[in-house]
Amino acid sequence: MNYCKRCVMPDTKPDLKLDDEGICSACRSYENRKAVDWASRERELMEILARYRSQNQSGWDCIVPVSGGKDSTYQVIRMLQMGMNPLCVTATTCDLSDIGRKNIENIKRLGVDYVEFSPNKQVRRKLNRIGLTMVGDISWPEHAGIFTIPVKAAVQFKVPLIVWGENSQNEYGGPAAAAGNNVLNRRWLEEFGGLLGLRVSDLVGMEGI
Repeated sequence: MNYCKRCVMPDTKPDLKLDDEGICSACRSYENRKAVDWASRERELMEILARYRSQNQSGWDCIVPVSGGKDSTYQVIRMLQMGMNPLCVTATTCDLSDIGRKNIENIKRLGVDYVEFSPNKQVRRKLNRIGLTMVGDISWPEHAGIFTIPVKAAVQFKVPLIVWGENSQNEYGGPAAAAGNNVLNRRWLEEFGGLLGLRVSDLVGMEGI
């Protein structure tokens, strides 16, 4: 096992690479931030937001998936600062911490609409069992749900834009092509969304699902 000389991340992390100097791809991505034209990035973001602002009858300009963590809280605040009217969507987890619940209550006080989806418990138990027995991860349904439930909500409520957080392949090291991607689609989810090779389509017909 080899470790990054800068952050000591081991090369056993999936998709993490160490270069000839022993520095990991995540640290190199952080270095590259210095070369980013942030003013251009901001203009691009504002153009995207303007394109989708108030285009549906519900009045919601975008969906922000919120987990109860600091990142999604910040995303909601930034969308409000940029003049957007977000619908905040939470995919219920099996064990949300007390702090996470308090953070969600704080988000509600920002003056946004909020909805929380709780999957069918019988189906959830089946998915937990499948995740544990097939890929060793009882939380597999949560990894799938945090991505699929906001998309389902966007389709159901006809909200044209979903504002996700970080690109993990950029922040924590991954293939260069994926690290530069700013669009989350099904291909990205199945490869990098923590599904461990078990695709959503694989579950059709299993355990009566």
